[in-house]
Amino acid sequence: MDKRKENAGKDFNWAMLYMNSDAVVSSIADRMRISKADILNAENGTTNPAVKLALAETHVIQETKKYLEENGISLDAFQPNGKVHPRRSTTVILVKNIPYGTTTADLQSLFGMHGEVKKLLIPPAGTMAVVEFEHAEEAKRAFKGVAYKRMKNSIVYLEWAPEGVFVEGGGKDKVVDSGVKPVKVPEQESAGEGKGGKDEDEATAATLFVKNLNFNTTSDQLVSAFKGLPGFTFARINTKPDPKSVDGTGRLSMGYGFVGFAAAEDAKRALKTMQGFVLDGHALLVNFAKRGAGEAESGAAAAGRMLVGATKSAKIIVRNVPFEASKKDLKELFGAHGTLKSVRLPKKFDSRSRGFAFLEFVSRREAENAMETLKHTHLLGRHLVLEWAKENEVVDVDELREKIKKSYVEEGKL
Repeated sequence: MDKRKENAGKDFNWAMLYMNSDAVVSSIADRMRISKADILNAENGTTNPAVKLALAETHVIQETKKYLEENGISLDAFQPNGKVHPRRSTTVILVKNIPYGTTTADLQSLFGMHGEVKKLLIPPAGTMAVVEFEHAEEAKRAFKGVAYKRMKNSIVYLEWAPEGVFVEGGGKDKVVDSGVKPVKVPEQESAGEGKGGKDEDEATAATLFVKNLNFNTTSDQLVSAFKGLPGFTFARINTKPDPKSVDGTGRLSMGYGFVGFAAAEDAKRALKTMQGFVLDGHALLVNFAKRGAGEAESGAAAAGRMLVGATKSAKIIVRNVPFEASKKDLKELFGAHGTLKSVRLPKKFDSRSRGFAFLEFVSRREAENAMETLKHTHLLGRHLVLEWAKENEVVDVDELREKIKKSYVEEGKL
């Protein structure tokens, strides 16, 4: 252990957003007032728990990135310039793998004994933190003293942040801040608050427009997802007549709906909480409702279908895919962030996965959304590596097999 502490700061890893899986699930469950079992258990065998965990991690990562940028941290500082990694800071430390529920007071106590803490940030999910010291010597002492230290049920991992991680003028000179919300959602201050006397603009400000819904999701399920939030009043999914209905009473979901709250402030808090929340395998896209939002969505969907033949490729190559992952798992994970046209998971001669996959989305825009959202995501413990397939590139799986077979023959393995 002493040797690991000595070498803790020497390897370049830059896995800034590495998160304890249990902390990710605990964070989502507590803030949504549901149990961890509700997130991970496969209901009727529909979704692999590993995919649910990956989607939960993706939601937390997006939330964390937004918080860090709002608090003066440049995420671009973590990107390597070619093969050259950025120089490391001597005063800013990334604190990773912390258990959910860790407070600023906990970290102040842990790091404060080694020197003066200048900045301490904990994102809303509470799964990692950033600590800056006034003096390099104090930071070095704290790094050696805290690396691999146990906190509750976790081992704390530390890493030196890159130089220039704080944007100049991007934050206060001295700040200790926690974006972590209380575990329990606060009750409404007044049962009758916000009721009555609203004009149309006020009602719109207190209503959210929710799209990217699974077509199998019902209004009751949408109600269940939002009803625990303060000020909730209603939720409904827009539907259209089912042409296949025998008696003409059947309805089909249009993939979007509306959720109302007692006050605009309640709706604002709900938007932040539910943005990217996964419901029935789909990551919700939430915005404030505007007049004609439903009609606009229908037009956008039609436009999206017309973009299939756009000049830019909508194909993605996914590398480092776990061998245990199935085609269905990839569909559920990537399909939550865009409409898929096709998924291919090449197999070896013995029918085992080759560890990579080819995905094609209906439009470049949806492919870009999936690429940006899932580029830090892990599936079954493996970081998925996403790359754009070259335009007009045709991947011949048989040709790939021949190349691999040839390499085995040359090595004398066949």
